[in-house]
Amino acid sequence: MPMRMDEDHRDAFDAVLPAIARFRRVFGRDISPDFVAELYAARELDLCLPDRGSEPGADATDPGGHRYQVKYRSTSTKNVDLSNFEFEYLILINLSKQYVLTGMWCLPVGKARAIFKYQSRFRKYQVTQQKVKREASRIR
Repeated sequence: MPMRMDEDHRDAFDAVLPAIARFRRVFGRDISPDFVAELYAARELDLCLPDRGSEPGADATDPGGHRYQVKYRSTSTKNVDLSNFEFEYLILINLSKQYVLTGMWCLPVGKARAIFKYQSRFRKYQVTQQKVKREASRIR
């Protein structure tokens, strides 16, 4: 159904604009579920995020230099996709529709290599989210 900007929509839009602008100014990026997941991983695991988004193969690093690939998936998304294995740990994150952290799992790259299968039609490695959760350690 088409949406008209009624008073409630205009008020919500006007109220959120300063917060969106501050978020972009502070983090240098627009807000998205993927970036919110990276921020949760950084906060929960004491990770550093690169200045300009993600590095090839890694979204974050820990103080010891280990690289982390962070993947956000809604609970209704079937698969997790990877382009490569240029990281030491895969972090899978589920968020609620309100961006609340509902689950976080950590999978070492060796286990990721064992369960992800290359899908030539997508040119990516893929496995079900449920299999990642079975093989990974739950952090939160």
